[in-house]
Amino acid sequence: MPVTDSTHGILVLDKPPGPSSYDCIRLIRKYCGLSPKWKIGHLGTLDPFACGVLVIAFGKAVRYAEYALHSDKAYKARVYLGEETDTLDNTGKVIHQRDIPLDWIGRLPSVIAEFEGEIEQVPPSFSAKHVDGKRSYKSAREGDLIELDPVKVTIHEIGLDKIGENWFDFSCVVSSGTYIRSLGRDIARRLGTVGHLVGLERTSVANFSITIAIPLKALEIGGMDVLDHHIKKVEMLLEYLPAIMISHDGEAKIDYGKKIIDTDILEKGLNNFLEGNVVRIINESHDFLSLGRVGYDGGIIPFKPWSTIG
Repeated sequence: MPVTDSTHGILVLDKPPGPSSYDCIRLIRKYCGLSPKWKIGHLGTLDPFACGVLVIAFGKAVRYAEYALHSDKAYKARVYLGEETDTLDNTGKVIHQRDIPLDWIGRLPSVIAEFEGEIEQVPPSFSAKHVDGKRSYKSAREGDLIELDPVKVTIHEIGLDKIGENWFDFSCVVSSGTYIRSLGRDIARRLGTVGHLVGLERTSVANFSITIAIPLKALEIGGMDVLDHHIKKVEMLLEYLPAIMISHDGEAKIDYGKKIIDTDILEKGLNNFLEGNVVRIINESHDFLSLGRVGYDGGIIPFKPWSTIG
């Protein structure tokens, strides 16, 4: 499909270390010659020093971004032991140093395993958390390293990948809101030392894998042609939601926000869902029509219909 200001979809970007997530959006506009009026947003910030999957939404797809923001994410990280920085990564200044215990390598696998499951984690001072109406990182840049309150996060999977003289690599799959910089800090402290991240790659966000990600450099070289070839339909963003296929008569109700009832549905009866469930409404050609929410009486109320979102 030709990429114009009426094009809408998803791009899975392989962000290089250095630029911020917002920088990537600005550069995409520049490389592809896109109008400032063309809506572009990212589906979850990736730290400037990190690389990997950054999902970019274009046009109408931006309106559906919230349905990926809270998805699980996967990472690979490298922790350098013996020094902790104020940012908990290699962009900050060293604020703590501590000897590395001689037995750390033997203890590392069991220590890492202790972090699997639901844990309490203190976010980094350099983070986007709000404290008294102000972003924590703004206070940190002014020299005020605020100790943030712990939050509950879930480490679904975590494993040791490689060990060096004073560093180690690990991989993990985590819930939304998990800070890998904090996880590296906490593993180091549990070993009896301190540490910080010197490498971080996000390998997936929801069902968006690094294997389908496009390097930012490719857009710099190929511009619109590359974007045209790799932009994907919004359905890929929403395919984790259960699908409801409706008839032609049911399709006519979408733009008017009229309730979808059981007789409008061709596949999946309404008794499969609970009140408040969000579903993806599709037609017989499997085209995405709208999101829907199951009502108290079992009907489905359409919202954010694709055809009427500008």
